[in-house]
Amino acid sequence: MTIDTSDGTPAASPDRPATPKTTPKKTLRPRNRKAQIITVAREQFGRSGYHNVSMEGIASAVGITAGALYRHFPNKQELLAQAMLDGSSSILAILDEVDRTDSKVVFTALVRYGLDNNFRSLLFDQEARNLTPERRTEARAGVREVTSRVAAALRHERPDLSVPDSVVLGWALTSIAFSPARHRTTLPRKRFEALLARLFDVVRTAPALPEEPAAQPQPTSNFSHTSRRESLMGAAITLFDQRGYRSVTMDDIGSAAGVPSSSIYTHFGSKAEVLQAILARGNETLRLGLVQALRNADSREDAIARVVHSYTNSVISPDSAIAILIEETANLPEEAQASTHIAQREYIDEWVHLLGNETADARATVLATISMINDLTRVRLESRQCAIEDLAVRILATQTV
Repeated sequence: MTIDTSDGTPAASPDRPATPKTTPKKTLRPRNRKAQIITVAREQFGRSGYHNVSMEGIASAVGITAGALYRHFPNKQELLAQAMLDGSSSILAILDEVDRTDSKVVFTALVRYGLDNNFRSLLFDQEARNLTPERRTEARAGVREVTSRVAAALRHERPDLSVPDSVVLGWALTSIAFSPARHRTTLPRKRFEALLARLFDVVRTAPALPEEPAAQPQPTSNFSHTSRRESLMGAAITLFDQRGYRSVTMDDIGSAAGVPSSSIYTHFGSKAEVLQAILARGNETLRLGLVQALRNADSREDAIARVVHSYTNSVISPDSAIAILIEETANLPEEAQASTHIAQREYIDEWVHLLGNETADARATVLATISMINDLTRVRLESRQCAIEDLAVRILATQTV
């Protein structure tokens, strides 16, 4: 028996030279793999929140194994840190290439980066609480440097602008520049750029921002409620804001509220029920404030100012549920999420209707304004409440008819 050792290739002959054998090429690892991972991670963290994202899910979206992902990043916490640091460093690199003394050029660079990358505002940094203290400091330093570039450009153009006012305006413009990725209202690219440019002009040319009135002594009270349910909700608001919903247990809430573990479930069947009660409270607080503001207004301009003031007061209230409303809705069961989103959408509808201009441009402006208020109060500028409200009213006035 003859054993055929050929591979099916015709034998070589003087007229047919031998076909050279080839070795399969190895698939090379892309040089930008780490950047790909960071981009996907930043998008997933921004959309779903840190605790709702897994390393396996990120690896799958990138098209690699979880093991390959761990060769780049030892854990999810470090990946979050790198995603946040990469965002600010990428933006700073772009700003290094433009005229730092021209605030419009700086702002336009931020807008284009945000639109190109669907980049969520650097200021919406609730996920920073999941970092180590050292990494949190680094991430926030990057954010401050971005806003400082905007503020410096404004001061160069307006020597009369005080440093405190330039800081407020710098944060405001950075928030507005990245606002499109914070909501679902869509506009054609050029139209979005034109809209944001108009809002930029309003902020850049704002006169000296109003000073805060002298602080009035707050009355003290020796009275407090006795409701354990209220105590549990108050403790949960604080803990969810500081540590995030997923990092808090029912025992943590009970301990902070001074309620025995055996009594917690008398008031709430689960942690999800606590969250749902808080978000319902937040939505009702906003709606009640809006109704009262409209009831007392004597003109459209007065109504807008009152609604802005009502919202800002709700955000900065010590026991405010608004931050939880913004950050933790995704942790509700699907049905509860849907009802919460409906309530939020109806609240935004009221603002748009108040402008008398129910267009996509008006809606995007309202959402940019609300994001700006959220961001400026989040970065501890709530002491400039009058200035924040003044800017908000000026921005909204661009859409009144």
